Amino acid sequence: MSSSEGNAFMKALVVRQFGSPPGMAVEARPLPGARDGMSVVSVKAATINQLSSMVRAGQVPVAKPPLVLGNEGAGIVESSRRFAPGTRVVVYGAGQLGITEDGLHQQSIVVEDKRLFALPDALDLDEGAAIAVNYITAYQALTRVADLRAGRTVLVSGATGCLGHALMQTARALGARPVAIVSSTEKARRAAQAGAQVVIDLSRDPLRDTVLDITNGAGAELAADAVGGAMLGRLAQSVRPRGSVVAIGLAGGLEASVDLVDLVVHEKKLLGYDLHLETDEDVARAWARIAGFVSAGLLRPVIDSTFSLDTFEAGYQRLASRQAVGAIVLRL
Repeated sequence: MSSSEGNAFMKALVVRQFGSPPGMAVEARPLPGARDGMSVVSVKAATINQLSSMVRAGQVPVAKPPLVLGNEGAGIVESSRRFAPGTRVVVYGAGQLGITEDGLHQQSIVVEDKRLFALPDALDLDEGAAIAVNYITAYQALTRVADLRAGRTVLVSGATGCLGHALMQTARALGARPVAIVSSTEKARRAAQAGAQVVIDLSRDPLRDTVLDITNGAGAELAADAVGGAMLGRLAQSVRPRGSVVAIGLAGGLEASVDLVDLVVHEKKLLGYDLHLETDEDVARAWARIAGFVSAGLLRPVIDSTFSLDTFEAGYQRLASRQAVGAIVLRL
């Protein structure tokens, strides 16, 4: 942040044109002022994620340039009626920030008070930036949509991604048995390092046969698909009769093929989840459970890498490589 002739400015990463490649640049903007019912937060970290990648490519019709991306982050309260100045907070963007309103890829933001949550003491600001969207998604998809119960086996595709880690940790915190599904030996190693007790490496293990082996021929009760595309159909074949698949991620493709005979004859369920349909009350309740799990040492975001504002494009390239193990964080 800087000042010129008495005016204070900040840096913001602005998308001027959507497309491939998008037109993006770091610009100087006036620091925002306080408004009634709003909090001013000095943003310290925000994630580069699949949503911001889709928005800048022009794949989210409701988003219009110029736009500052970023729908989750963490920072320090400058002014607020809800939190004391200096409080570390998580900023949850819901379906607005970084989509229809300027988001968190800027050094300061004015945000509705209800979009802030106190950052648990156990987490640093990088981890705080990566917790809101992925862990609320994981908790709500597993509990509200899939009705997960303790003791059940949950297949998690894309298990080393930021959402995959959240699903693995949240399933374990809920008393379930998560099974990590990854695409390479290196990711299998990283999944095991992150605490996965059962890992399926698709570069060497046939998915359905391996699931049957580890479930004594029954199949899994639930699959949480953080990948999408062809993975959805493979997961559907790997759950047991009357089992469920929850589709959450889209990075692997926007179309899927499912064996309808298997689906109908075995009464399997295909479900979808979108965080942006949650009410403010649902989000607040989910966050209370997540914060409790964090305090108990059961949840902790995994950070793959960090980038400065000036090296933002390297962060997007890391995301596009699909080699990231955990969240990609933009430091502001």
